[in-house]
Amino acid sequence: MNPTNLKTHLVGGGRAEQGGDVWRLTLPATTDAAYSDAQLDDYDAVIRDFAHWPPQRFKLRARFSSNTLKGTAGFGFWNHPFGQEGQMQAAPQNVWFFNGSPESDLRVVRGVPGHGFKAAMLNSPQMAGATAMPRGVGRLLDRLLAIRPLARLAMTAAQSVVRAGETLLSLDMTQWHEYELDWRMDEAVFRVDGQDVLRVSKPPPGPLGLVIWIDNYKAVAAEGRYEFGYVACADEQWMEVEMLT
Repeated sequence: MNPTNLKTHLVGGGRAEQGGDVWRLTLPATTDAAYSDAQLDDYDAVIRDFAHWPPQRFKLRARFSSNTLKGTAGFGFWNHPFGQEGQMQAAPQNVWFFNGSPESDLRVVRGVPGHGFKAAMLNSPQMAGATAMPRGVGRLLDRLLAIRPLARLAMTAAQSVVRAGETLLSLDMTQWHEYELDWRMDEAVFRVDGQDVLRVSKPPPGPLGLVIWIDNYKAVAAEGRYEFGYVACADEQWMEVEMLT
């Protein structure tokens, strides 16, 4: 992984400022009618051009402006499966540290809440020979998932074929912590301050893109609900990161 390949992606007043080895990604105060994002990444989301395959090691130091951020934030690898409006582009895959505010409810692993700051892995089967889901199929799935009984059945079925692992992190997000991800072919290992917090088998085989972001997005995929939208932020909020490897 080469941190110098990172580029900025800024939407709705999001800012990315670098001071020495530290990046600060900032969101302005905003309403739930507008999307705001401050992001570093190394891929082209339109053509879904991802560069990373296991084995891959990722380490950084990070802190946040609050323990109660609005929207989502995090860092790691994913396949950018959704468009800005929530339309499905591919079956989701990720290995990352992810924070979602209570407005989100993504219950991927039974017994783990659908929001909070987590170490998380999701490996959804992809369509054979496809790098992206055909647009017509994605639109049809979006419409079907909007029907609550069908969404409940689809989510129950998905849990039987999707490989996933998550654990909530109990820490003060406003303090500097060291986060490490060791993404291997057969296992993903997550560490915080040098201590293992999650080991999970059969992670995504790649390729995935590197992303570091904070936004005011919300997503719900639980109990037959399938919804996407934005969260109002009354105050400015930020995350700071220092790349280590």
